[in-house]
Amino acid sequence: MPHGIMTLHEYQRHAVAYALDRLNGPHHGAGLFLEPGLGKTLVSIAVMDILHAADPSTRFLVVAPSLVARNSWPDELEQWRGMHRLDWAVACGTPKRRMAALEADATVTVINQENIAWLDRTVREWPYTHLIVDELGGYKNPNSQRFRILRRRRRRMRGCLGLTGTPAVHDMLDLWAETLLIDNGLALGPSIVRYREEWFQPDRWMNRRIIGWREKPGSRRLILERLEPFCLSMSARDNLPGLPERLDVREWLDMPRDTRDAYERLRRDMLAETPEGIVVTAANAGVLTGKLSQLTSGCLYPDADDPDRRIAHYDDAKLDRLDGIIRDADGPLLVFYGYRDELDRMRARIPGLREIHEDHVLDDWRAGRVPVLAAQPAAAKYGLNIQAGGHEIAWTCLPWSFDDFRQACGRLHRQGQTRPVNVHLLMEEDTVDRMKMLALNRRMSLHDAVMGALKGC
Repeated sequence: MPHGIMTLHEYQRHAVAYALDRLNGPHHGAGLFLEPGLGKTLVSIAVMDILHAADPSTRFLVVAPSLVARNSWPDELEQWRGMHRLDWAVACGTPKRRMAALEADATVTVINQENIAWLDRTVREWPYTHLIVDELGGYKNPNSQRFRILRRRRRRMRGCLGLTGTPAVHDMLDLWAETLLIDNGLALGPSIVRYREEWFQPDRWMNRRIIGWREKPGSRRLILERLEPFCLSMSARDNLPGLPERLDVREWLDMPRDTRDAYERLRRDMLAETPEGIVVTAANAGVLTGKLSQLTSGCLYPDADDPDRRIAHYDDAKLDRLDGIIRDADGPLLVFYGYRDELDRMRARIPGLREIHEDHVLDDWRAGRVPVLAAQPAAAKYGLNIQAGGHEIAWTCLPWSFDDFRQACGRLHRQGQTRPVNVHLLMEEDTVDRMKMLALNRRMSLHDAVMGALKGC
């Protein structure tokens, strides 16, 4: 066994041994459901190094979200160079750079999700023996192009390692596509239709078409029993005893009267008139929910056919409270926002605010030179180790996605953090904000159930 394995934490060595055993077992795959901060990239590097040492012909394709593929994987492969004997190439960026990476014939090829279709078109016979799918939750939709391509290509590979910290972010239906990539459908079957029919029953219809499913009694336990032989979960709470706590502070605010009037009319009549006299409409329930969410952030975006495309400004209630949080914060503040209009208004009123995609901003944040760092959660939930820069978080607009919420908070609440992380949740009473909070709580319960059932020994 390579000497570098001894540099891992005990729980990481257990994850490596587990993955190796399952890759050589009947499922020819392993799911490592490690919460943010537990080092799933480092664990994967150790697994690949050991497999390659045993068989030098082994080749790995690592598929990851764009930011993770471009930054996290090459950074960690380089950082831990003394621990492994792998060579690697990154197939991201321009077509010329991608082709150069393929021609390098490296042991490890890292590619971003968006270029899977390009790789499928460009290379007829993939030379990779093993697939590493980072952030497996990005493949829960069995109708997506990238899932269909990987499903087809996976059949010719020896094994697959699936990595995620949030395996089920909406419901148990998420698990079918994710685990099929790992084990080619051995555990849950090769058909999503049969999986639904066996374990779920319809609970919502639209125009006589089923649009929602719920678990049949007892099905959750039976599904997780089928996954238990090749999927291992690890929580930060159990494996990082020195990790400081995370405190979620729910701050309920009153919606200003004029905004409340517009909110109630929009909710009731599915239309609202902005202060400038422009009528904004909601064509269906989904659009209505989005418009109501905008109003909780103090703005309202125009209809798509509005010629002026002017955003209506209603209030700054949440930003006024954000000023107080910044003033009282014990150090720099990471702010997650929902709408571009929020970011524009924050820029206008908060001195020194930086946005997470600016050049060199992450180095400045880690060095303590950024008092307020703003980020859109979906764009910042993966591949950012910025816990050294602060321990205060504020949300001006909660997401519906549990994966976005948990992963975004995990940018600061992770291994290497030395102080308790305070998460300020700015919400307005009797609005869609409460619906979001309830949805996140339900999905947290599902996450805890799945992770608890797959802890292993």
